[in-house]
Amino acid sequence: MSSTYDRLYKVVVLGEGAVGKTAIVTRFSHGFFRTDYKTTIGSQFAVKNIDIKASEGRRLTVKLQIWDVAGQSRFQILRPMYYRGASGGILVFDVTRRRTFIVLQEWLDELRKAINKDIPLVLVANKTDLPDRVVTPAEGREFADKRRMPYVESSAKTGEGVIDIFEQLGKTLVEQREEGGQWEVQ
Repeated sequence: MSSTYDRLYKVVVLGEGAVGKTAIVTRFSHGFFRTDYKTTIGSQFAVKNIDIKASEGRRLTVKLQIWDVAGQSRFQILRPMYYRGASGGILVFDVTRRRTFIVLQEWLDELRKAINKDIPLVLVANKTDLPDRVVTPAEGREFADKRRMPYVESSAKTGEGVIDIFEQLGKTLVEQREEGGQWEVQ
């Protein structure tokens, strides 16, 4: 991986345990899917460069420092230290487990409390390859639209949508910086 880049952003990946956060990060950063994921303890870290089309057709190399944060409640006390300094985030739920969708606002509240500001986020509906879906795309889009965040459906297993997640967030981060604007999530 090249060490040259135009922008550097810290990104946090958050959501309930076993929604596929580590699988998404592994698929994006290393290009493969494993079936034997273990519970994340604290956080895991990955780095990857992506190319983003910026204003006036310029291309920028964006380096993402990706912090995959443990989702189990027993790690709640540790998570705020991993959130600090984040430029953006990826909020993940499992389309086959409604509870992971219902608690999304709690995750947003925890993040906001830890960093005292709003940052660009992408909402990710993961595990779309599974047949027993209980959260509809319309529900996911409605949640994202109300909070002014992009919505992406993905399957870390098949790879569908994974690159889109990080490209969408990278593009939003670059645009926000170029516009000099503040970000607000409801």
